[in-house]
Amino acid sequence: MRLWFGMMLIVGISIGSGAYGNNSLVDSVGMLRENELPPLSFCGETVPTQEQQVARRLMKALADHATRNRALYRLRIRAAGFFAAIEPILAHYQIPPDFKYLPLVESALRSRAVSPKGAMGYWQLMPATARELGLTTRVGRDERQDLQKSTNAACRYLRYLHDQLGSWTLVAAAYNMGIGNLLKNIRRQQETDYYYLKLNPETGHYLYRIVAFKELLTNYRAYDHLIDSETIAYLSSPLPGEEVDDPDADLLSETLAEEAVGPAGTTALALPALPDESRRKVDEMQLAKLSALVHNGLRAKLVEAGKVEVGQVWTFTLIRGVELEGIRFEEGDLLYALLEDVDVTNGRMYFRTRKVWSLKNRTLTSLPLIAVDVSTGESGIPLPDLEALKAGWIVTWKAL
Repeated sequence: MRLWFGMMLIVGISIGSGAYGNNSLVDSVGMLRENELPPLSFCGETVPTQEQQVARRLMKALADHATRNRALYRLRIRAAGFFAAIEPILAHYQIPPDFKYLPLVESALRSRAVSPKGAMGYWQLMPATARELGLTTRVGRDERQDLQKSTNAACRYLRYLHDQLGSWTLVAAAYNMGIGNLLKNIRRQQETDYYYLKLNPETGHYLYRIVAFKELLTNYRAYDHLIDSETIAYLSSPLPGEEVDDPDADLLSETLAEEAVGPAGTTALALPALPDESRRKVDEMQLAKLSALVHNGLRAKLVEAGKVEVGQVWTFTLIRGVELEGIRFEEGDLLYALLEDVDVTNGRMYFRTRKVWSLKNRTLTSLPLIAVDVSTGESGIPLPDLEALKAGWIVTWKAL
């Protein structure tokens, strides 16, 4: 069965081509410099920001979203609740988690969003397509407005598109313009890379809008030289019911509890139970070493998790500034960690840094760091569970 989507109308808080107002990011679109943007990816596929046109489109999308501060804050609140329902469904269909940002672009996560062409709901499904995907669309019972059912339907369609196209960036483009129209462009242009295809203006900017939301909601510190202070304030303001991180809380007992129990209060990160006779006793000297590790080591919160497979790269952001090996790192710097080994038997994983992105200098620094178990100071940390990752998993690093 072939499935077809009509043209999706972008609704929500994104701006089209109107005036953006005063914004330092907007002012920078016309004067990009080398290393202006941090390394970026969508569903594990690198965004080629070294290309001027790609960087310009991404910065325009960032500017579009970042000029509506109150709407962006409200969207953060909605996303915090809705992502918890969307993420497990994406995982069930083996859809990369980056697709959770797609309904932000489509509907601003509003069930009653309707386009002039009749697309409706969180995922803006056309009536005919929704019915082909198994949803009821009659008046009084339109399942496109049901978050769980519409997300399952959208995932089935995304899975179908990937089976046909083999690229998640092309999947996003096909979701917006229809797979038939996309394939016509691919055949005519003899080009299979989204970033180099010449598509209609809406689809040509569509993926950048998705990536812009991802960056603003998870990595806004990387753009504090481009986004004005008011926008940063809206992006960093605690959400209702959210506790504020305290990077300066440096009591060893608090840190041990945080990393052993997990930031969500789960016990997923606790060490496996060991017989009493095999437990290591921590003497005063060891305690002093561990305290120094907590005080002086790098502590970073998970931004983007890769698969639990050797060779995957996970991204963390520093939660406080620190000087290590003569190099000064600041809060918000990005740490790119390579997953070197997974010990399933003992429930442990081993990370080594790959690169650190400096917000201040806009440069990548190579630095040999390893993730350590703060309760022992040794490499290898307990495998987290999904709930721990959602809450912002915090890991401590030390120099080799």
